Amino acid sequence: MKKCGWLLCAAAALMLAATACLSAEEATEKAPAETKQAPSTAKEKPAAKENALRGEYAIMAAQCNLTDDQQNALKTKIAARHAAMEAWIKANGSKLEALQEAVKNPKDPNDKEAINRMAEELKAIEADRVRIQATFDADLQAILTPEQQLRWISFRLNRLEMGRYKKISLTVEQIKKIKEAADAAAKETLDVKGDEKAAKAGRAEVELKLRKTIEETILTPEQREMLPKPILKAAPGAEEKKPAEEKK
Repeated sequence: MKKCGWLLCAAAALMLAATACLSAEEATEKAPAETKQAPSTAKEKPAAKENALRGEYAIMAAQCNLTDDQQNALKTKIAARHAAMEAWIKANGSKLEALQEAVKNPKDPNDKEAINRMAEELKAIEADRVRIQATFDADLQAILTPEQQLRWISFRLNRLEMGRYKKISLTVEQIKKIKEAADAAAKETLDVKGDEKAAKAGRAEVELKLRKTIEETILTPEQREMLPKPILKAAPGAEEKKPAEEKK
């Protein structure tokens, strides 16, 4: 039954990830609809180009100083991924719904062969989605120069850590040191190799190392005290200890 629960969660997560990816792309790549605004005497900003990059990709273009040719190439690859994801959803949406239904209401909950068969079907569907994302990631890296790749990773790491410490009053010197630490971590990230799972684990390890460096060597003891404390959860099945009743 545990495997059935895992299959159900995995199938739901697959559809959620795919639809979220498409929604995000539509929000960042399509021009926003026109809205009525009150007259303003302030100087209006020039209208954005109809097919301009938006969202995270616009930030990338600015931070990495992408050329017009690079931006056009990026738009082409984004459109290709969008089309591939739409095709993936069209081809697998009904399969995933049927799989979810079969897991929810199995004919025989103890039929291990059927459960294993569904698990293999899910792996095959997931593999197709992973290939789409891997192709886009490779295309993106091919568009950027090595220097731009390093700059983009460093920017994202620095943004992530500065967001974490936004409630702490950092000095100018500390901000500079965090940027330098992010630059060093970016170089380590570029050296991370392996498949999607291994690469994700490698990047997470670099981020953890960066955070440890910042908190142990850059922040002051007083600043470390201001950091959010980890929430300790009781082990599954463990009962909360109650104080012993006082003897009357």
